[in-house]
Amino acid sequence: MKSFIKMTLVSSAIVLALAGCDDKKTTEENKAPATTTATANSAENTNATESKTEATTAQNSADKVTISTEAQKEAYALGSSFASYMKSNLKQNEITADQEYLISGFNETMRDASQLNKDEVKNILDAFGKRIQEESKARFEKQKTDNTAAGEKYRDDFAKQEGVITTKSGLMYKILNKGTGRHPTAEDTVIVHYVGTLTDGRTFDSSYDRNEPATFPLSGVIKGWTEGIQLVGVGGKIKLVVPPELAYGDQSFPSQGDKASITPASTLVFEVELLGIDNDKEDIPASAPTEADQAK
Repeated sequence: MKSFIKMTLVSSAIVLALAGCDDKKTTEENKAPATTTATANSAENTNATESKTEATTAQNSADKVTISTEAQKEAYALGSSFASYMKSNLKQNEITADQEYLISGFNETMRDASQLNKDEVKNILDAFGKRIQEESKARFEKQKTDNTAAGEKYRDDFAKQEGVITTKSGLMYKILNKGTGRHPTAEDTVIVHYVGTLTDGRTFDSSYDRNEPATFPLSGVIKGWTEGIQLVGVGGKIKLVVPPELAYGDQSFPSQGDKASITPASTLVFEVELLGIDNDKEDIPASAPTEADQAK
């Protein structure tokens, strides 16, 4: 059972097999500008949407099963795990699947009543996989081009600000508060509060939102952090503008919750408070610095 669960939860082929969508079409529809006709019919569309939502809610309530035995819980948990993994992967690959057909394909195949034979499924998946790869490559190239241009503009503008320094590596920084404690070395583990944003201001990570400082070994983070955090003392605060070659390069990272995703060739912007250095406990403040402290 364990090997079966592992196989089903890591197989992208299963995700593709259950997806019956046209990602390109969906993307084009999302980009379509609003028209006067759409505006005029907004009330009618709203009513139709509300009616559909109410019908869907009612249907969902009617379809709910009663879970009582351990076997039912196990089966439900397996189905829930299937759905969670599939939903995450479809979203990550920007694939929109018709849920009705997705569920029907799953249910009918589980009952050995699939409307497609194995050869048909294979042929469809081969063509689908090829299309997804082509669209993914095109999306990657566009993101890389757009991010490169946005990063260069942001760094050019940042360089004009008073107090900004650019190192030989290309890291850009501005000391917001130099701190009074010692500077960490590349071998130290630091305790920090930070917020990370993209050049358009969207947040992709924040220890403040988690209400808990983060602890990182400087030897195990991106190059921009390893270099940059050594430039400020304990109790200080620094702004880092990290070009892609000192961050994640052409890698992508999906969004977490309401946070932004990191796409290829992204320039990353961090504001970091160095609260302490691990094992230097006397340097760690009892609480995060106040706004007045940060303004010093």
